[in-house]
Amino acid sequence: MTDNSPVLVRGAVQFDLASSITGRTYRIFVFKPAAPPPPEGYPVVLVLDGNLTFATAATQSAAFGLRGGRCALVVGVGYPVDDDFSPVFLRNRDLTPATEAEDLPSHPAAPPPRPEDYGGAEAFYRFLTEELRPAIATDYPVDPADQSLYGHSLAGLFALGVLFGHPEAFRTFVVSSPSIWWNRRAVLAGEAAFAAKVEAGEAAPRVLVMVGEHEEQVPETPLPGMTRAEMETLMAESRMVGNAADLAARLAAIQGGPGYQVRYQLFQDEDHLTVLPASISRALTFALRG
Repeated sequence: MTDNSPVLVRGAVQFDLASSITGRTYRIFVFKPAAPPPPEGYPVVLVLDGNLTFATAATQSAAFGLRGGRCALVVGVGYPVDDDFSPVFLRNRDLTPATEAEDLPSHPAAPPPRPEDYGGAEAFYRFLTEELRPAIATDYPVDPADQSLYGHSLAGLFALGVLFGHPEAFRTFVVSSPSIWWNRRAVLAGEAAFAAKVEAGEAAPRVLVMVGEHEEQVPETPLPGMTRAEMETLMAESRMVGNAADLAARLAAIQGGPGYQVRYQLFQDEDHLTVLPASISRALTFALRG
């Protein structure tokens, strides 16, 4: 080999967008299907943690078009960095709700958490809906009535918070391996008000909750700085599978009006990381095929 060139995602572009609401700059990734838009515009699938998730979501959307199926305009939201680790820390502020300093999680191998690095979820939600959404609609023909939000892990916690607090903001919510454990499961405080809205016919979102079968099992290699016993305690307290299953069951039991839909998917033989591509594929299927 004499010449190496970057791998490109066909049909995709990226740009940086500064937010006056959060005070941060985000890297925005956009995949536009090759097929022309339907009369109402493309459905939109917004994927968080875009540095990691966008390429998979974009190629999956493109694959749907190979047989003439519906394709989505995929929008990924990430950060303007070129390494793998910075987004892991940058995301903490945008994806977490207001949290008292004593309730922030600490890790033996990391510096003590700083309150200013967390608690920006509501501002980030406003960025997505008040700044990013109009910018995308200006440049692409999109269907404002068919917009989906996908989040995994802490982004799943964020998506769940948006579902409870702003159920009208998206048509479809995909909550993948949500970190419900965060801040003593404080996100569930919004569940009763959400249920009341759905039962009153004021909101009728479509909801998909997913999790990997092995997300409560201790990995063979514990996290740096933690013993196996500490990992066992952490996994038991996080209760990833149980929390997700219980959430889906409660949401499915809500008596909603036409359009309200809840589905639950447990992926066999997958853990918190390996479930990611499977959940993205299922998210696109749920968003585009019902």
